[in-house]
Amino acid sequence: MKTPALESLAHGGSLSSAVRAEALKSRHAAPVRLAVIMALPFPLLALVNAFVNPQFGVSFSPWNYWYALLLAVMLSLMGACVANADARLKLHPLLSAGASPARVWWAKAIWCLALSFVSNLVVFAIYAAATVVTGEASAAGVATMLAAAIVITITSSWMIPATLFLTARFGMLAGIFVPLVVQIAGAFCWSLVPYWPAFPPTATVVAPTAFLPVLPTAEPLSAGVEVAQALGLTGANIAIALGVAAASFIVLTAAGAAWLNRAEER
Repeated sequence: MKTPALESLAHGGSLSSAVRAEALKSRHAAPVRLAVIMALPFPLLALVNAFVNPQFGVSFSPWNYWYALLLAVMLSLMGACVANADARLKLHPLLSAGASPARVWWAKAIWCLALSFVSNLVVFAIYAAATVVTGEASAAGVATMLAAAIVITITSSWMIPATLFLTARFGMLAGIFVPLVVQIAGAFCWSLVPYWPAFPPTATVVAPTAFLPVLPTAEPLSAGVEVAQALGLTGANIAIALGVAAASFIVLTAAGAAWLNRAEER
């Protein structure tokens, strides 16, 4: 018996209908809850601090803790949940729904990317509220923080297709831990990477310093201006980092879609 999500997928001819079907399937499931709940702890810490000590301004170190650590955990768990929902049944529900396997795979990746953006928007919204509490709010500041949320979403997006494929092909443990280890290693070893824009896991912790007053080490920018200058946070490097990250997401998703097509043929 087909679920409403599978029926929508089978009768919809576009990628957007496939994304809607994926959203319908997991709207009350773990991925949505993970995207929202895991985004709350660190920005709420900054908001509480803003209420208690408004004279010190907003601390951006918790935002760094989010995109350097907890975001990676959230993406791994969320992607594994989305992939595992079908992997447990050997992909039979998807492959028998009458939809293009490639379209199904792209829908999964895009849905996870949308949830990642929602997570980063939650962090952004709480920080925007914190700046209001401390009297630091401004249109320019809000725009800069929104830009940081977008950049973080893009630079970390490679994890989504990697987690989807590894979970579908090798199981939950591989899907969760392999991308998580790579992402966190790249984040914590940022100073060892020769050219950070070319490596998305490192770009995820370095690029935000161009928008937020916090170093990759989570220290305030004022504590290491020389370090920030040495990072080469130019517009060109930010553009290269975003281009490499977006290309990684597209290439990895396309590779996963090709694998799923071969799985259907077998």
